[in-house]
Formats: sequence, C-alpha cells, structure tokens
Amino acid sequence: MTIQDESKIRHDLLTPVNQIIGYSEMLVEDINKDGQTQYLADLKKITQAGRNLTEQINQLFKLSEVKTDTVPNTSPSPIPTEIISPENSDNDLTGKILIVDDIEENRDILSRRLKKRGYLYEIAENGKIALNKLTQEKFDLVLLDITMPEIDGYTVLQTMKADKVLRNIPVIMISAITEIDSIVRCIEMGAEDYLPKPFNATLLYARVQACLEKKRLLEQEKNYLSERLQTEATLERHRSLAQMVAGVAHEINTPLGVINTAATILDSRVNNKDISNLFSDNKEALEDIMEATDLIKRNITRAHNLVQNFKKISVNQTADIKESVNILNTIKESIELFKINARQANLEIIVQDNVKQSRAWLGYPGYLTQIIINFLTNIERYAYPNNKGGKVIIDLADQQQNNQAYFVITVTDFGQGISSENVAKIFDPFFTTGRMQGGSGLGLAIVHNLITSVLEGSIKVHSEMGKGTSFYITLPNNLS
Repeated sequence: MTIQDESKIRHDLLTPVNQIIGYSEMLVEDINKDGQTQYLADLKKITQAGRNLTEQINQLFKLSEVKTDTVPNTSPSPIPTEIISPENSDNDLTGKILIVDDIEENRDILSRRLKKRGYLYEIAENGKIALNKLTQEKFDLVLLDITMPEIDGYTVLQTMKADKVLRNIPVIMISAITEIDSIVRCIEMGAEDYLPKPFNATLLYARVQACLEKKRLLEQEKNYLSERLQTEATLERHRSLAQMVAGVAHEINTPLGVINTAATILDSRVNNKDISNLFSDNKEALEDIMEATDLIKRNITRAHNLVQNFKKISVNQTADIKESVNILNTIKESIELFKINARQANLEIIVQDNVKQSRAWLGYPGYLTQIIINFLTNIERYAYPNNKGGKVIIDLADQQQNNQAYFVITVTDFGQGISSENVAKIFDPFFTTGRMQGGSGLGLAIVHNLITSVLEGSIKVHSEMGKGTSFYITLPNNLS
C-alpha cells in the first residue's frame, strides 16, 4: 500500500470521528449556555470515545510520532464545563469568510462556529465553486480544505496566489492530513496558517482573528501609502505652481517698474510750474492729468505689493524658508490670498491684534500661510456650506509660559460646529465627514503635523453644535 493510499484511508476514517467530536463540543457549549448540565456526562463520554478512536487510528498508521504542535491533540482531555464561544462575543473584527470543504458536516461545524462569533460566511462544496465565488464576491478570509475531489486545496491555493486580486486574501488550510510536508507545502505556497482536524475551537477563533487583523493592517498600510502618494503628487503640483507664480511675478515686476518710472516722470512734469503755465487757460485739463497720474501711481504701488506678496508666499512655500517676519502681516497676507474665495463664500474675515509686545516671529511664514488657508477652506466648506456666509475672527495675542514668549492665534467661526464624538478625531489622517463634498481628511491632519512638528507649537479645538468652532494655536516666538 502506498503512502498516498494510507493517507487517504486515514483521512476517510478520521473524517466522521472529527465530526462526532466537533458536534459534541458544540452541544457542550449550548448545554452550558442553556443550563441543561444533566447531559454533560454522556457528552463527555462520546467526545472522549472519539478522541480515543482518533488516537488508535493515528497509532494504527504509525503517525503518533508527528509533532504535537502540527497535529490534533489526541491525548484524553476533559470536556469544558464553561461556555467557550458565546454568541455576540467581544470580537470587534468583522469579515466575510469562505468555507471550502467537500463534506457537508465539516462545512456545518465551521459555519456554526463562525456564526457564534458574528462572522459572515459563504460555503463552497468544492474547489471549482470556491474559485467561482472568489471571482464574483469579496471575501476577507478563506478556510480551505486540502483533500477534495476534482480540484483540491493545493490547486485552489495556487490559483489564488497567481491572481493579482485573489492573492491578497489570506488562506487558512484545514485538513486531517498531518504530514509535515503537507503543512510546509501550504505555507510555501502562500497560506497564512494551518489548522488540523479535529480543530480546537479556541485556536480556530484566534487564528481567524489574527488573519483578519493582519489583512486589515495591510489594507490600512496600502491606503496610507496610496494617500501619501497622492499627497506627495499634490504637494509637487503646488511646488511647481509656486515656482511658476514666482517666475511670473518677476516678469510682471519688470513692466510695472517701467510704468512706475514713466508715471513718476509724468508727475514731475505736470507739477513743474513751466508746464502747468501751459494749461493756464484750461486748468480743468491739468487737474484731470494730475489726478490720472496720481491714480496710475497708486495702482502701480498696489499691483507691486500684490505681486511681491504672491512672490514671497510662493518662494516660502517652495523653499520652506525660515525667516524673521511680522506675524501679523503674514496672517493678513494669507487672508489676502483667500479674498476671492471669501468673497464667493460670503465670509467676513476679521483680524484682531491683541499683541502687547513685539510681533517679530522667527519661523516658516510659508507654512503658517498654508495653515491659515487650510482653516479658512474648512470654514468655507463645513462651517458655512453652500456659500451661506458668516463671520470668521482671527485673533492674534501673545503670552509668556515658563519664561518663554509665545504667540496665540485663535481662529473662530460661528457656524455649524463639530459633534463631540468627532472633535477627538478631526486631526486623524483621512478622517472626514465631508467625503461627498470633496474632503480628503488630510487638511487638518496636515495642519496638526505642521504646527506640532515643524513649528514646534500646539493646537487645541473647542466646538459646540450650532454655535461654532474655535482653534487655538500656540507658537513659540522663535523656533529652535
């Protein structure tokens, strides 16, 4: 008789014994739950008889020397007298599990075990049906029997690992086969784990939980990576745009300088007594020329200041320059950049200056500008949605803490507010209640990271539903 024949005979003998043990254990759990303990003694005898028979089969086929950590525990053991797997347990991981086994009783035992723990499940009678279900539905885990007719578990596992989508679904192999080479083969092919039959219920739950947790963490890591790549791409576009703005600002400054020179010459001429005497008979025309000249000069100055602000912000955001600036002016310049959005959203932005000492700040004005604009964008989108408009107050103050000077920036709106359960999560990456409004969940996470890491400060938030939200940012006057 070949090894394969012995293995098949052993498998066929152990399968009904495993079913007897499995159903007996579940009956024990139900009896404990319902309090009908008068049947426990008989169930103990049935289960013990099953374990004894399992041991005899193993000895018959000379497999008792296989390591106990890879085969079922065949030594006599008492039936538990406490509930092992109560329904609606503290399991907090949900998942949809595919049970693949050609024997109905095995599928029934597994499905009832998983149902007790609140898992969703589907069943497949053979490998062909399993592969069809895997391509049509989404599963989080597969419990896969090795020995099946037509398409065995090895083939199903190999097919899954060759598919770019299915390969990410964890697989736990379940079989009565206990040869070490079968276990090694499954692991080498990509199986997450292996459970022998009759399986230990506690071990089953633990390994299912572990596989689902691992899958969840891998998916989370994948999502973080995807979001990070998108964020990096967005930042790169911003850097490119900032560089372009800086270049355009430089080019615009050249003709503005020429116009300013011409306006200065024109102003000096019309104010010259000899030239003004030429208009003695038409003083109204001279006044028009002088007024137009003054208008040109004032608007050239305004245009030049705007260009300089754009250029300064662009350069700062591109190069992350640390410099000493007037923090109040930086805040006002940031608001100036948001003016078009504010006008469209009907926002009234008020700046309050309550600084008692110096407004000099050694920091990164580009980052501060990004923070202010992120706050204003969030207020526009969530506090006062649909352009209904409202008031925003940005207050700047200073204070002393432990002999160190700080600036305190308070950004307050009087809009919809944030619910108490969401306040604690608003700085978490990818948390957003406005996914349908285009929110990515990164805005406030980036703000928190910039304030606490780059600017060496802190941020707090207070909000009440229907009354508005206040963010309190504390920054040291001088970064280290």
